[in-house]
Amino acid sequence: MKTIGIVTGTRAEFGLLYRTIELLQKDESFDTRIFVCGAHLSPEYGYTISEIEQSNIDNIIRVEMLLSSSSKAAVAKSVGIATMSFADAFSREPLDGILVLGDRYEILAAAQAAMFLNIPLIHIHGGEVTEGAFDDSIRHAITKMANVHFPVTEEFAKRIMQLGESKKSIFVVGSPGIDNIINSPGLKRGTLQESLGFELDQPTALVTYHPVTKTDDCEENNILPLINAIKANSNLTYVVTYPNADGNGAEILKQWETIESLENVKLVPSLGFKRYLSLMEYVDCVIGNSSSGIIEAPCFKVGTINIGSRQNGRPMADSIINVSMDEKQISDAIKLCSNADFKKSLKDLENPYGHGGTAENIVDVLRNIELSSYHVKQFVDMKSE
Repeated sequence: MKTIGIVTGTRAEFGLLYRTIELLQKDESFDTRIFVCGAHLSPEYGYTISEIEQSNIDNIIRVEMLLSSSSKAAVAKSVGIATMSFADAFSREPLDGILVLGDRYEILAAAQAAMFLNIPLIHIHGGEVTEGAFDDSIRHAITKMANVHFPVTEEFAKRIMQLGESKKSIFVVGSPGIDNIINSPGLKRGTLQESLGFELDQPTALVTYHPVTKTDDCEENNILPLINAIKANSNLTYVVTYPNADGNGAEILKQWETIESLENVKLVPSLGFKRYLSLMEYVDCVIGNSSSGIIEAPCFKVGTINIGSRQNGRPMADSIINVSMDEKQISDAIKLCSNADFKKSLKDLENPYGHGGTAENIVDVLRNIELSSYHVKQFVDMKSE
């Protein structure tokens, strides 16, 4: 039996990991430990560990790390605190491997602790590019610490090889987000409305906007143009979820709070992954700069208004409308997404992020490989053309 530790720090990340966790915990070949940290333990961000505890997940271990401030200095300090906390937590468990997803600073801390403790690191969603966030650098740093790689597409696998990783350690598994959509039927409209506490009786937009962290004082963190576009298109209901607990996250939240009194604006700390994906099925558009608008939204044949630079570098379906943080551009895009002809044009939309089966692929690979054999890494030079 292999003992696998799985790390989660945010609601979105847990949503992507949920099916893999579920299958690992049902498989007698594995024993699992779920290390919960970051925003999951913060009342300010919805205390989403309660969602994990209600999801029939076993062996939950809390890892304290998050500072109350979301300044850049606080984020840097949180990484230090988290690294120490993960070192303690990991060293108390008989772990054969640590499974992480993505590119957040909590995951960087977990990766560092695993590396220094000589525990094989397994990384999902490596090899991607998001030019508007420091997540980009974190993701590639985790790739260099990881022993086994689970990229979403062949394109991302090639980028991992470009970083000097062995082809033998790379297994293309598809997108966990797409897998969730296919294997986790969403809530019916009535059940969803009851859970949300309001009716979905008019055109609706799902809005998720995270801080752009690549540069200091980024103009994209001033969301007044987005707020004004929302005010100018009052025929829609806007369900707005909280931003990540990154630098400038608190400042973005304060800007949202200036319009939460509007009748057609619903500000929600956390929808949870099931309600989030369920709501996506019923909205007219997805607005913001979250990867969910790029990866998951196309599955529902829904238009995405992708604002700014945060997701630059990702492959995008034809349903993605890229705009700047500009009131007119955003307003025009909202009108386009609400247009019947545009919606009709998405009927045969192809999503570049795969067609499901991701969790099964991950579990199958972990069942059949010997993690210790991937422990010693060598830098593999790309052959010259």
